[in-house]
Amino acid sequence: MIWVTRDYVHIDRVASPWLIKRFVDKRAQFIFLPRDEISDFVAKTGAIPFDTAGLGVELDHHVCNDEKHCTFDAIVEKFKLETDEALQRVRKIVRAADTGGIKEEPLAWALEVIAVGTPILVDSDQEALEKEFPVYDAVYAYFQQQIIREKYKDELEKFKTRGEKLAFIKQKLNKLQ
Repeated sequence: MIWVTRDYVHIDRVASPWLIKRFVDKRAQFIFLPRDEISDFVAKTGAIPFDTAGLGVELDHHVCNDEKHCTFDAIVEKFKLETDEALQRVRKIVRAADTGGIKEEPLAWALEVIAVGTPILVDSDQEALEKEFPVYDAVYAYFQQQIIREKYKDELEKFKTRGEKLAFIKQKLNKLQ
């Protein structure tokens, strides 16, 4: 499917395509346009619009229980991805970084640093996705291993080396997938 959003990507317009590609539509294609061209493009192509800064689309910023939510939240909610605990932790820092809560979530600063620095290194929004998707993969894996460490704390304490612990964590991760 074709998905369309605003050009000059930042946190939510990288995190949301990552989420879509990894959990919703593995064959997704992303188009980046000036905001005022999105509606016409959607009408002509049937593309799915997201993060359009107020064009009234379903997958955009919104308020939920008096809390600002970003497009990443809207996608998680629409596609019922709330049961993945690691993804919920990613969601929390994406929301904080994208909706003004960066001071409350220390890890959100890392997403901001990457989102500001990457456009300097690339020539297009597509290239920004290519550079930043591995970051989101790593953040997701970080939270997955964090959950395994919490769940299997006693078992992990029995291992003597970092290598043994990592092998155990990878084994548990493989069972999740």
